[in-house]
Amino acid sequence: MLGAHAARHGARPALSFVRYGREPEGSWQTLTFAEVDLRARALAAALEARFPRGSRVAVLCPQGVEYSLGLLSCLYAGMVAVPLFPPEDSRRRGQLEAVLADAGPVCLLTTGPQALACRDLADGRVPVWPVEESDPALASRWSGHVAAPREAAYLQYTSGSTGSPRGAVITHANMMAGTRQVIDGCGLDDSTPVASWLPLFHDMGLSIGVLAPAVAGAHLALMSPLAFVQRPLRWLRLLDTHRAHFSGGPNFAYDLCLRKVPDPAGLDLDLRGVRVLTNGAEPVRAATLRRFTEAFAACGLAPDAVKPSYGLAEATVLVACNRVGRRWSELVLDREELTRGRVLLLPGDGDRNGNENGSGNESPVRGAVAGRATTVVGCGRPVGQDVRVADPETGVERAAGSVGELWVRGPNVAAGYWRRPGPASRVFDGFLKTADGGERGWLRTGDLGFLHGGEVFVLGRTKDVIIVHGANHAASDIEDTVRRAVPESVPAGVAAFAVPGEDGDALVVMVELTAGPHTAQDIALRRRVRTAVAERHGVRPHAVVAVKRGGLPRTTSGKLRRGDCRDRYLAAHPEHAAHADLVERAVPAVPVDDEEKETV
Repeated sequence: MLGAHAARHGARPALSFVRYGREPEGSWQTLTFAEVDLRARALAAALEARFPRGSRVAVLCPQGVEYSLGLLSCLYAGMVAVPLFPPEDSRRRGQLEAVLADAGPVCLLTTGPQALACRDLADGRVPVWPVEESDPALASRWSGHVAAPREAAYLQYTSGSTGSPRGAVITHANMMAGTRQVIDGCGLDDSTPVASWLPLFHDMGLSIGVLAPAVAGAHLALMSPLAFVQRPLRWLRLLDTHRAHFSGGPNFAYDLCLRKVPDPAGLDLDLRGVRVLTNGAEPVRAATLRRFTEAFAACGLAPDAVKPSYGLAEATVLVACNRVGRRWSELVLDREELTRGRVLLLPGDGDRNGNENGSGNESPVRGAVAGRATTVVGCGRPVGQDVRVADPETGVERAAGSVGELWVRGPNVAAGYWRRPGPASRVFDGFLKTADGGERGWLRTGDLGFLHGGEVFVLGRTKDVIIVHGANHAASDIEDTVRRAVPESVPAGVAAFAVPGEDGDALVVMVELTAGPHTAQDIALRRRVRTAVAERHGVRPHAVVAVKRGGLPRTTSGKLRRGDCRDRYLAAHPEHAAHADLVERAVPAVPVDDEEKETV
């Protein structure tokens, strides 16, 4: 596909990286389609000359054109790419070492400035090649290899939010199917510019920032995640300057823009060309969608531009999305019925399209039932695949209007996990029991949700369901309640989970405070959290724990690792661990009263 674009319109810009330093608007490095194709073929020829086809090659470049070239060269050469991150953060070195040990790469691709750190990481076991040092003259020696559909294209390592990293084997057929689903779902072609700050080692970042533009023939403008986090306005300016049709990010990115860009109307931003801003990779908040859309309407942002979506690495990124021109939908449901696994729309405006007739976060439901109302956001319709809802314990397909585990089947579903046949069969070959008998080959996503009007609604991870006194509570719902009740918390800095107690499971809430855990008593954190959660969810947290900013464990893509939060809490509170029979060695018991729990 990329070679065809280079042959048809080689002089057109294909890939740009915007580096921010002394120049406020950034300095642009741009490669044409012909240049990308030439440099990818050159590096591919070098790989072919040195390593057997099908070998794993790890890409540890920083964000930039070299990352894209490194990954594309692997695809050209018939190698299996392993997209990772450079060893810049010592705290994540252990994770890199574990992934490299599992993947067994024959070579590490990086850049000159990162070469020394990568050589230290490789410890002399495999060679380290700086991508920019490849000789363009080698391009003529490329074999012209064409991959078979079932050959592995890359390993997408995912830590998820509940377990250790596993490499999903993405075949060339999976890659092309998933990429075409993104192109179809987001309305991409060679006339629709794309912009992205998402890290390229992440499945969503890889799709938006390399694969979809390369297949569609669109001009991609990249920036680094750090540049975005430092100044979110840079991303918004890039959308304007690049006349971007398509971009996206997790929910926290839109919250960050709202906090850091409080007065968009006075910035001379033109966002009229933006048609798709996908919102995924973490729970989507209805309030965030409304506030962002309303705030940037003054800049010409269309009311249907922000698109909640749903996907996972094992499905080669995308499962469902809201199509171009369609505004997201919201359902106002009975929370008590939802905890019992039933979807019950509340009377009044219980089924609405993006709150078109309202503003702010007010529920459209009034009267006695308002206290039971909870709003969930639709992630759109499945794109080129089938989605069903099943009982996670029995595999029986759930009836309409019921909550269950989302199961997926389509050409985008990965071939399995690298070197893990046991877990792969349990995840990728689910047996869905239907009224007609049943069928194998379903991907068990591990996500709770339901279908309504053909749309997918996601409630959270099955492992993150908190069961207290027989009622099911989604961790993300409780976390959302706490965030609203405690504006002093860090965005996306709340974790809710269950620990065993004398009378069943008990709820624990951890909160990252912007000003630090020492302020917990001053702001009455424990009382505010317990009151808000009790009023909205009918359960009172057993403990409220304040932690420093950045203290909650997260995956490489920024998702909370609730399981690790729970493990840390149990290690500090062995009385709960004893009930769970999880701790085998003695842990010194340290008395902690309720007030001290706030500042652990």
